[in-house]
Amino acid sequence: MKKKNEITRLPLESLACVEPECKLYGQPGQGNLTVRKVYGKHDKIRFLRCSECQEEFSERKNTALWNCKIPEEKGVSVTEHLSEGNRIQGTARLVRVDPSTVRRLNKRSGQHGEQYHDEKGQDVAVENLEGDERHGFVERKSQPAWEAELMDPKSKFVLAHVQGRRDEELIRRLLQDGADRLMDPHLVALFTDGDASYATLFPEIFGRPYRPAR
Repeated sequence: MKKKNEITRLPLESLACVEPECKLYGQPGQGNLTVRKVYGKHDKIRFLRCSECQEEFSERKNTALWNCKIPEEKGVSVTEHLSEGNRIQGTARLVRVDPSTVRRLNKRSGQHGEQYHDEKGQDVAVENLEGDERHGFVERKSQPAWEAELMDPKSKFVLAHVQGRRDEELIRRLLQDGADRLMDPHLVALFTDGDASYATLFPEIFGRPYRPAR
């Protein structure tokens, strides 16, 4: 029976070597990993060894919680609060950690998410995309910021996300990033809020008219 607050670890066969020079790098289920030891007073983190390249590493390496100094349960809670749009100070109070810890995890989890999206969000097959921009601010309302997204309206998958000033360059970066991730950019219909930059840039980047003939 699972104890309260006990962390369920991923099966060893679902993990892979994190050494880029290893022949089995990034290949789970190869039987090359063994547990050298377990460390951490609260989290019981496994320290692994690869029989192929002889490297040893923590199972947290290359994750958003790598070198996290707080219990894993709190680290996960911080990222959950942030993903729901809670602010740094509010998250720190709710999870009972220092705001600097929240800032560090916010930056690291964002970088990790971006890296994962860049790796997995490739050769995507969709028929329609919705483009939209949102206005917000960074820490203070005196620091305005814009973000733009391309989303598949059917699955709600966010194909591309960029931030910056609301100008033609923002839309260009958004469309280019989205086109680079598609299996076939020539088969996509784009729906937008009517910003003129979409109509101007779509034919250039996607290689087809913005409003095809009926």
